[in-house]
Amino acid sequence: MTDSMSDAKIQLELSVADVNLILEALGEQPFKSVFGLVGRLQHQARSQLQSPPVEAGEPADAGEAP
Repeated sequence: MTDSMSDAKIQLELSVADVNLILEALGEQPFKSVFGLVGRLQHQARSQLQSPPVEAGEPADAGEAP
């Protein structure tokens, strides 16, 4: 890969199952080679899967049927 391509960013849309499969495959690689990539994948996945913060003064179950 050229230097200009190595710093380029891309966005992928994958299912949780696909991401888990990728992480499983990376787990078979030497730790020192993939730990940074695994950490970045986990960080991005966690930030996307977290529920949105509750607004101040709004009950946690607002909008749910009783």
